[in-house]
Amino acid sequence: MIVLWPLALAGAVVLLVKSRQRGLGKRGWQWFFAWALAGALAVLSVLTDVSVALYFFPAAVFATFWLALHAPYSRELAGFLVGLAGALVAFLALS
Repeated sequence: MIVLWPLALAGAVVLLVKSRQRGLGKRGWQWFFAWALAGALAVLSVLTDVSVALYFFPAAVFATFWLALHAPYSRELAGFLVGLAGALVAFLALS
């Protein structure tokens, strides 16, 4: 899973740039929280066992790509980092 994430994130960045150039997307807190959920799924797909990660990885990639098309603004994109950090802290605290 760790090997596939850089490829998935590179594809999401390409979609993000292309959708930003077309002027698509909306703004608001709901998109920030959606990005945070995608970031949390990304961390869980890397840190969990292989059996569980097989379920988290497709969901995380789908959420990332879908959000790159529909919410391509930088303010909301900060939610991805918040989701990454929040899930990582929660995972380490519970371990």
